[in-house]
Amino acid sequence: MKKAAKSVKNTAKSTATKLIQVPQKVGAKILSVPEAVIGTLSKKQSEDSRPECRSTIDFISREIIEEQDRNQLVRQSQTECMKEVTTHLVSYLGQHPEATYEEWIASLHPDNAEYSDGRIDHRFYVEDSDHRKLWNECMEEVLNCPDRIVKTSTEPPSYNRK
Repeated sequence: MKKAAKSVKNTAKSTATKLIQVPQKVGAKILSVPEAVIGTLSKKQSEDSRPECRSTIDFISREIIEEQDRNQLVRQSQTECMKEVTTHLVSYLGQHPEATYEEWIASLHPDNAEYSDGRIDHRFYVEDSDHRKLWNECMEEVLNCPDRIVKTSTEPPSYNRK
């Protein structure tokens, strides 16, 4: 009787172990299907690729890479330009501590301050103006002169040159 009980117990244990392994094996098979399908498709696609499609894809890839390179150059150029503008502002305020934003812009970009009414180009007042942002940051954080902060405005452009 003990042998029979032990045999049943071992058989049950063995069967349970096999039953537990079945879902694992099935799961492994199911998970491997996408890789197999993708691998088959990739191989088939590369065999079936038409030369004109391949050259178009290569062309588009080169264009994307070249565009990224151009964008990197633009970012580098903008960074260098802002360094120069910052250096000019620090130097200008060192020589003219009471200068206004308009006077600084006229010194930095004289071609944008040639209006008969004494104004500077309206683009220096827009919200995204890097010059205005830099000036305001300097006035607020460096010189602690919040009264000299330049607000955004939507002034109409002036076309009356001197």
